Amino acid sequence: MCGFFIALVAVLGGVGLVVVPSRRFDEARFVLMVVEALRLAKQRHSYRELSRATGIPAPHLSRYVTGRGLPSPEKAKVILDAIWRLENPRRVLAERLAETGGVLDTSVILTDPLYLLLVSLHYADKIRGKNITRILVPEASGIPFATAMSMVIERPFTVARRGPITDSDVCSSTIPSFCIPRNTLSRTDNVLIVDDIVETGKTLKALRDLVERSGARIAHIAAIVVVGEEWVEISGFREVDALVILTKPGARRVPSL
Repeated sequence: MCGFFIALVAVLGGVGLVVVPSRRFDEARFVLMVVEALRLAKQRHSYRELSRATGIPAPHLSRYVTGRGLPSPEKAKVILDAIWRLENPRRVLAERLAETGGVLDTSVILTDPLYLLLVSLHYADKIRGKNITRILVPEASGIPFATAMSMVIERPFTVARRGPITDSDVCSSTIPSFCIPRNTLSRTDNVLIVDDIVETGKTLKALRDLVERSGARIAHIAAIVVVGEEWVEISGFREVDALVILTKPGARRVPSL
């Protein structure tokens, strides 16, 4: 992974944050991303609320939001930690699950720029040191997640589509079959697979087949939600890094975005 290094430990109801910038440029980039998160948080919280959460005076926060000043890296850490406490994506998913009676509506995360930014920063830490060269995502719901990750870690992403688009596409031998353009992946690639929900494992199996056919290596798998354990046997993977893990299978999915 290139860019700033973030060590972030998230827990439901609060997040601890430690940032170790690799270079001055990365440190400045981190500060700017935190300011963007602050601007997004300001759309749903007053300066008084943000000041109470961060311990930073409201006039200072106003300067950051309006672009008349920037926080120090140390203050940026405090601000991001506070935003996590106020807008915890895990808590948001749990609340949405309760509201819908068990329907896995990940759109509450995937359509919100603040949540996408927070989740991407979270996973940026998880892949630190894994030298990710490309992101692979199945169509269609996980594409916003892949886009946000691509922006944060500065790596391109490829969408695996159901069925070939051109005659030169490489397709998996699985059912369902997924395809990517030929030469998208090579033997030198370390691949980050991302998706919104992992449940049956069939999609993961197809993506694994695509990566192996290309001679590339799967370095990490990240998902918003993992349901049950059926996916382990079908996909052949033993671990998926999930924001939320539902141990009881049978939750109903909403249609893809």
